Amino acid sequence: MPCIEVVEVLVKRGCADLTNLLDDSTSFPVANGGLGDVFSGQLRDGTPVAIKTIRTHYDPHRSARVYHKQAAKEIYTWSKCKHPNVVGLVGLAVFRDCLAMISRWQENGTLPQYLSKNPSANRCKLSTSICAGLVYLHDNDIVRTLFIRHHNLRALLRLLTCCILAGARRPKRTLLQANVLVSKDGTAMLADFGNATMLYTSLQFTQSSTSITSTPRWTAPEILEGLTRHTEAGDVYSLGMTILETFTSKVPFPDKVDLALIFHVVLQKSIPTRPNKIIPPKSIDGDRLWSILTKCWTYNPKNRPIARGIWEGIKSITPDTLMVIGGKAEGKLKDNSKE
Repeated sequence: MPCIEVVEVLVKRGCADLTNLLDDSTSFPVANGGLGDVFSGQLRDGTPVAIKTIRTHYDPHRSARVYHKQAAKEIYTWSKCKHPNVVGLVGLAVFRDCLAMISRWQENGTLPQYLSKNPSANRCKLSTSICAGLVYLHDNDIVRTLFIRHHNLRALLRLLTCCILAGARRPKRTLLQANVLVSKDGTAMLADFGNATMLYTSLQFTQSSTSITSTPRWTAPEILEGLTRHTEAGDVYSLGMTILETFTSKVPFPDKVDLALIFHVVLQKSIPTRPNKIIPPKSIDGDRLWSILTKCWTYNPKNRPIARGIWEGIKSITPDTLMVIGGKAEGKLKDNSKE
């Protein structure tokens, strides 16, 4: 389907068409995944931007009018999101024959990239910011925003078969796993949720034949089993895993291959092992933080807390309250919020 038609509909809903304002000569790819690619570029006035292209195909069983209307509604929802912990949509464009979403370039990159370059970053503050962004999105009825693309169990088993045949042993971080960005001033911001809300409605995203994209480490067991698609409870499960990753700088279940991971999570109902050196039991808030995370991973989604409850629970936790009482924690997290 012609991308220009989608853009025209979105412009009528108030989105900005930046097609003629992009300086294509400055654009180069920085990340790719099965559902789209990200380019670093700039507008003709020199403003640095991220250009996220979307691979789509038209569903012939739906009228173009219905298709366009739904697509406009969903992207329009993102364009109206205004929160310091949510990446804003600057506009849309037809870029290299693809529909593209344009946002401001976040100089510190993804959360894992930022933590790799800034190991002394205030991880408590980063985690609180991530929670705040999700609370805002859930308060505005935007679900399935966090960090992952969900697949049902059958699709995952097909994926794992491919991984085994290819000799894959460890998860490879993809674009779709890196949906927390960090701004120039060190603020964590949720990104890429616009695609998530559209995955099962008007825009059907196609998988690339050259890449395997799955993130079972962040995915709730009920979604892995194919019992549900996207829910706030599923987001909360992913939130807990992302907070854990923020503190440890490791993916969830780092010692498990994907096939074993699905067995442990879905069948054995396992949760990650507590990193005692980083979240010490003998600290003021270590047990409280770990209790919050384990509640996020409750097997029954009905028993998980809401995002606001998690935010309320962790916002008072600081690097100092995670220090071992009477000694230094080996995994002490330096509070550099004043630096």
